[in-house]
Amino acid sequence: GMKVISPWSAADAKGLLKAAIRDPHPVVFLEHKLLYNSRDEVPDGDHLCEIGKARTAREGSDVSIFATSKMVHDALKAATELEADGISAEVIDLRTLRPLDNTAIVQSVKKTNHAVVVNEGWRFCGFGAELSATIMEQAFDDLDAPVERLGTFDMPIPYSEPLETSVLPDAEKIAAAARRALR
Repeated sequence: GMKVISPWSAADAKGLLKAAIRDPHPVVFLEHKLLYNSRDEVPDGDHLCEIGKARTAREGSDVSIFATSKMVHDALKAATELEADGISAEVIDLRTLRPLDNTAIVQSVKKTNHAVVVNEGWRFCGFGAELSATIMEQAFDDLDAPVERLGTFDMPIPYSEPLETSVLPDAEKIAAAARRALR
């Protein structure tokens, strides 16, 4: 019965935190430290987000990019970069790792026929591997190419900022993965 949420925007952070407090089951709320200083609109009043519901952060028709937390920001930057090349990327902000919004995932893959899974965790045994397997199990017939999975290199995260940046996914690496998916 445990749920895991990982918001990207301040509005989702408020809405998901309030939903987590009201939920009768245990909820793990993952925060990304690099989002602490970001500024965003926060709705007034009793704003709630449904746990287990993904959000389409950007509509697209050529490739679906699935991300959570800070990776949504990078995926949106990659989508803008891809747009300059004539590639229409749909960005799905999963918001919830468990339960996963399989309906939104499958609908997006059916629409674009290509999938890129972005996860800041390690590729091996990480959330990205599980999400890729879910896509392959539930939307295999809709894929025109294998799922592109992007994650952190299989090594300890370096403390040095330049070295840390080199092992983590970013907008440039996400755009490259989307281009590979479309070959």
